[in-house]
Amino acid sequence: MPPGRNMELLQCNLNHSPRAQDLMIQHMAEWEVAAAAVAEPYYVPQQANWVGDGIGTKATVAIVAPAMGGLPLSRVSTGPGYVVAKLGDFVLIGVYFSPNRPLHEFEAYLERLGRAVAGAAPSPIMVVGDLNAKCAAWGSPRTDPRGTVLLEWLVGLGLEVVNQGTANTCVRLGGGVYY
Repeated sequence: MPPGRNMELLQCNLNHSPRAQDLMIQHMAEWEVAAAAVAEPYYVPQQANWVGDGIGTKATVAIVAPAMGGLPLSRVSTGPGYVVAKLGDFVLIGVYFSPNRPLHEFEAYLERLGRAVAGAAPSPIMVVGDLNAKCAAWGSPRTDPRGTVLLEWLVGLGLEVVNQGTANTCVRLGGGVYY
C-alpha cells in the first residue's frame, strides 16, 4: 500500500476462542483489513503472515496480515506480551497485558515495551492492543492507576492517542495516521 494512503487495522481480544479467531479471519477478508493485532489468540500458526510473542497456544499477542495479496509482514522483535512487526513501510506493535497482574509488573512491562518502541524508530510506529488500562484521555469514563501510568508513558515517548470518541485506544509515533 502506498505511503499516505489509509489502511484498515483491526484490534481484538479473542479470549483464546477458536470460533472468535475464525470469525476474525473472515472479517479481515470481508472488510479488506491490512492487519490485525490480536490479544489472547487461540492459536498462532507458524506461517509467514502471522507473528506472535509465542507460537501455537503459547502466544498472548499476535499480528496477522492477509495470507494473499496483503502487505508483507515480517517479525522485528518480540517479548512477553508484545510483538513488533514491519508491515509495509511502518512498524506495528501488538500488545497485551493481563488485567490480573499488579501495577508494578505493568510498569516494568512498559519499560521493556518502551525499549522496543525506541528500537523501531525512525519508522512510523503504531502501538495497538489491549493493555487493560482506563483513562479519560482516551474516552474511558474513569481513569484507573494503570491509565495514569500509561498516559505518562505515552507522553514520555512522544506517542499520540489517535482513537476517536469511545473507540479502543490506538497510538502512533511519526509518519501519517493509519486506521
